[in-house]
Amino acid sequence: MGLIITFLLGLFVLAGAAIASFAKNETQVREASFAVAAGAIAVLLFGDLLPEAAEGAETIGLPASIFAAAIGFIALVVLDRFLPDAPPETLEGHAHGSALHVSVSTTIALSIHNIIEGMSVCGVASESLATAALLAFGVGIHNIPMGMIVASGVRHEPASRRALVLGAAALSTFVGGIIMTSLGSGIDEGLVAFMLSLTIGLLAYILVLELIPHLLHVAHKRTALAGFLFGAVIVALGIMVSELA
Repeated sequence: MGLIITFLLGLFVLAGAAIASFAKNETQVREASFAVAAGAIAVLLFGDLLPEAAEGAETIGLPASIFAAAIGFIALVVLDRFLPDAPPETLEGHAHGSALHVSVSTTIALSIHNIIEGMSVCGVASESLATAALLAFGVGIHNIPMGMIVASGVRHEPASRRALVLGAAALSTFVGGIIMTSLGSGIDEGLVAFMLSLTIGLLAYILVLELIPHLLHVAHKRTALAGFLFGAVIVALGIMVSELA
């Protein structure tokens, strides 16, 4: 049953993708998607991942936690040279220029984060399905704004590329469930702590070097502000719900 729950979590990513894909005003939707994702990632980092990483530092040590975060950040800096860029029909004045670029970066970070979340949900499900369902709902709320930004960047890509990117984002939680089911109690806490810190580095890169520079050049400032606040509130609610579990 835990695997079924983690599989269904992909629907939240697809729900966010649907919101971004079927909206009519493409430029405004893209700007809103970036803003929502920025608010979501900011709250996710400071309200959830950093506190968890601080606890994990007790297992692997603070230097190892900082090292893992640095690896995550530097990895995307290096991948920046290889990630695909679409023609710059997106926001003006940003060096990276491509929503596709941001989408792929977000998918990488989201997938790693969701693998960890899927492991947690599946582990809780072995003890209590009700608690696992509550935790999964909280995790799923996080994924709606992420689905929006992932879909926004691949909106004009070939169907095969859209399916690959959205599939990776949507199925990543299920992959975590499979790993948890396969390893059972054999999962090393130090590895989980390391991956959490790695995710912090990845998301910090996306927030600071991708999303914020884009948002500084948006044409619809009020839409961006509303989107940022919406993303922040949605993830804050998700954190609150998951903590009830």
